[in-house]
Amino acid sequence: MNPISTVTERRLWSEIIRTARLAWPVVLAQLAIVGMNLVDTVLAGQVSAQILGEVAIGSAVWGVLLLWLIGTMMSVAPAVSSGRGAARNEVLADILCQALYLGAIVVALALAVAPLLPLLMQKMKVDPSLIPGATSFVHGVLWGAPALTCYIALQKFCEGMGRTRPGLYFSGMGLILLMPLCFALLNGAWGFPRLLSFGAGLATATVYWVSAIGMSIYVYVQFAEIGALRRWSRPKFDQIKALASVGVPIAVTILMEAGLFYSVLLLMSRFGTNWVAAHAVAINVASIAFMMPLGLANAVTVRTGFAHGQADLAGERLAGVAGICLCLLTQAVSASVMLLFAGPIAQLYLPNDLPVAMMAAQFLFLAAIFQFPDGVQAVCNGALRGMQDTKIPMLLTLIAYWALGFPLAYSLAFVYGFGPQGLWYGFILGLSAAMVLLGERFLRLTRVRSPQPDAGRT
Repeated sequence: MNPISTVTERRLWSEIIRTARLAWPVVLAQLAIVGMNLVDTVLAGQVSAQILGEVAIGSAVWGVLLLWLIGTMMSVAPAVSSGRGAARNEVLADILCQALYLGAIVVALALAVAPLLPLLMQKMKVDPSLIPGATSFVHGVLWGAPALTCYIALQKFCEGMGRTRPGLYFSGMGLILLMPLCFALLNGAWGFPRLLSFGAGLATATVYWVSAIGMSIYVYVQFAEIGALRRWSRPKFDQIKALASVGVPIAVTILMEAGLFYSVLLLMSRFGTNWVAAHAVAINVASIAFMMPLGLANAVTVRTGFAHGQADLAGERLAGVAGICLCLLTQAVSASVMLLFAGPIAQLYLPNDLPVAMMAAQFLFLAAIFQFPDGVQAVCNGALRGMQDTKIPMLLTLIAYWALGFPLAYSLAFVYGFGPQGLWYGFILGLSAAMVLLGERFLRLTRVRSPQPDAGRT
């Protein structure tokens, strides 16, 4: 037996276990966040179809700003984990402080564009009767934008410190609180005013504030030894710029991927309401399944960030490979469920419309195929973020999704006659291209070629 290969195998298994321990709370926390949107939608539907439409459109518009806020603040985790890896505990509190200053800037930008949202909905040809209510929902939830940004910064700080469970605890608490609060403000129950769509948004904003306060107390108490939230410094624009230079490309990358899915949805509307409904079912199932690789990606960011701080090139590669191994396992489970139970899953969503359920089942077969490229590209992106390499991945994602994926989707659907399935073929190819490009970059940057860990990086 080769002793070197035995040691490498043991290190890999050890890394897989560490990554899994970090990842599972993040997965559940992400599911809780998805559950908040589900609560808003379900409770709004109990009021009326009109309110349901307003909240659904408002949630979609808010989702764009939400991705921008979350994506930008995701730079905190790799910065903190890298600082831990370099044993520079004295800078960790300062990183959090500067991240909160960055968050204030990002929120200010989001609030500045908020008045343009009704115009955006008009350009998107949203039903004019839904625009006022959807705008009210966004105005309600915007009251929580500062709290949300603070919460994400604190959550990513905890993740960078190797603690992922606080995000699960406070996200779960927020989901539980949202249910009665949203019901009360939508319907005017228990002495609350009846605020309809604005009330649904305000309930979500209130949950953001409660979660942010709870997370602030946790960080203040648990990280007293490094002075987190205790030692404040003036804004240091070089550090804010450094965090933004990592975070903004992450936000743009996330928005480009979300934009591809939104664009496919809009194109799907050309084939009629039934195909849109079938597409929505399959995307919803795939979105829930995506929480597993997304949680893994966040865990891999922390592990590669820690190795990056130690200038441990082999450790960076080991963390990424461990994440990919776990991802292949979780995606195999997701794909198997979709392949084996496509029909029953579709009928759970559409119990009274068997023809549309069968259409949705066709899309679920295709969703099973893209589980692997979608999961692996997410984990590779997470590994590169931990290495604070985000600008080139942003460009690679742009190429994969918009230079390849979208043109292929359009051409296959409308030029070559593949119809609705052609749209799915196109973004499956786009996701596959992202997996190949990001995977190649990760492997190239972590290839040990000399004693100098950073030599040859571009």
